[in-house]
Amino acid sequence: MARVTYLLLIALLVLPSVVFATQYVVGDDEGWNSGVDYYAWVEGKTFYVGDSLAFNYNAGAHNVVVVDANGYDQCLASPNNGAYNSGHDVLTFNVAGDYYFICEWHCNHTDQKLKVTVN
Repeated sequence: MARVTYLLLIALLVLPSVVFATQYVVGDDEGWNSGVDYYAWVEGKTFYVGDSLAFNYNAGAHNVVVVDANGYDQCLASPNNGAYNSGHDVLTFNVAGDYYFICEWHCNHTDQKLKVTVN
């Protein structure tokens, strides 16, 4: 009986991060596109390790580049921590911290960029 209780306790400590992970669609119905206010979109959302972002966009028209704070501030795609261009990219947060994303082609012109803080 003690072993069952112990296993149940372990499951309750580990499973919430897996069971309750949320996938956010960036920009909701508007997706990852020029002209979307991503500052407003992220406001009021709380992101946790295990959550993910789904970037939906027209492949060839946009891309998703994971950059550092400098890349975000200056719209610099290089050096980067990954560039995606499938039109439907899902990125999962494995570590807490700040994450920065830009569209390499529209960051400067339309402010197509996103900063997310993960707890």
